[in-house]
Amino acid sequence: MNEIARQGDLAELTGIARLLAMSSYFDAKGSSELAIAQVATKIMAGREMGLGPFAAVQGIHVIQGRPALSANLIAAAIKSSPKYDYRVIELTAEACEIEIFERIAGKLESLGKSRFTAADARAAGTQNMAKFARNMLFARAISNAARWYCPDLFSGNAVYVPEELGAVVDGEGNIIELPS
Repeated sequence: MNEIARQGDLAELTGIARLLAMSSYFDAKGSSELAIAQVATKIMAGREMGLGPFAAVQGIHVIQGRPALSANLIAAAIKSSPKYDYRVIELTAEACEIEIFERIAGKLESLGKSRFTAADARAAGTQNMAKFARNMLFARAISNAARWYCPDLFSGNAVYVPEELGAVVDGEGNIIELPS
């Protein structure tokens, strides 16, 4: 890519980041350079993972330098992939099991299963189990499945749900408080 094209990309990225930061709809609020840089970083991470700017800013959080995606965003990326798919085998307050498939020669072939149980959640200190057990178990099972079976879907980035990186989350996995 030539220098003029890169400068155009940077100008476009900065313009989108500025607009989204100024909207005050997202974590990084205002028009400060820091807010714009944070939004731009999320957009760049999203580009690497095949996500649009809005989805990236809404669904990606950078925690301790690592991308944390909402469980919904991870699941949507797998479902919309031409290469991968998943099936929920079990989803109860006690366990979530997900099977990941790869499309090979037009057929879905199993790559393996990811299971996360209430016992695993207790051992990991998973939050909100009393209120939202199924949501919490699904989030951890889908993030493990993505890391184990389809890391190329996220361009080799190890993706986590925010709670795995110490964020305090609500029942939908939305960040309430970032780790200090």
